[in-house]
Amino acid sequence: MKKLILITAMLSLMSNAFAQKDTLYTHNSQEYFDAQKDYFQRITFKIGGGVLVPQGNLSNYFGVSPLMELSLDFPVTQKKSLELALQFAIPDQTEPFKYARTTDTIQAKASFMFNPMLRFKKNLSESSTSQIHIGLGLGVSIIKTDARNPFYTGSDADNEKYEVITSFLASPSIDYVFKFKNSEELTIGLGLNYSPYKVEGSLQENIGSISLTPKIMYSF
Repeated sequence: MKKLILITAMLSLMSNAFAQKDTLYTHNSQEYFDAQKDYFQRITFKIGGGVLVPQGNLSNYFGVSPLMELSLDFPVTQKKSLELALQFAIPDQTEPFKYARTTDTIQAKASFMFNPMLRFKKNLSESSTSQIHIGLGLGVSIIKTDARNPFYTGSDADNEKYEVITSFLASPSIDYVFKFKNSEELTIGLGLNYSPYKVEGSLQENIGSISLTPKIMYSF
């Protein structure tokens, strides 16, 4: 009888231990799920447009051009975030530049511009309806030209059909953000794109490197 009572007591203790462990696991799992859900709700998608305004030497080759931007903002802390941004522009080129290919040097014009960057942002000021952000974007600026690649055959995936110019990109910015209900935001921003497009071996003349990018973004 004593053995039966002892075995029953041991089974009861083991059952309670497993039940507590299962409850703790379920509780921790729910907390992790809730935290992950809350974080993804804080990620902000923005879409908008503006203009690309060349400065200095760059204004001798390009006019004011339409600009489109897409971005995803990932919170890091309460005041800081990382933003993956993509800018697209169709440059209004007023003067061609000399492009040095492997076989010759030709006059070329830009047909498309693509600026992918990672932007580091900080919230400087905040109220119930607005915020002020400063940022620094680092990435590349890629200009597709109308110059045909003389080695393009159509069967080689490593060669582009048209020549491209690739340059380092640094882009400081400041944004004023209006906050609305349902996490909607309207952003009025001003950025400065610095890209030294003069590359030895392709674009040998200094066409400039600085442009302003005023824009309006909407997030939801």
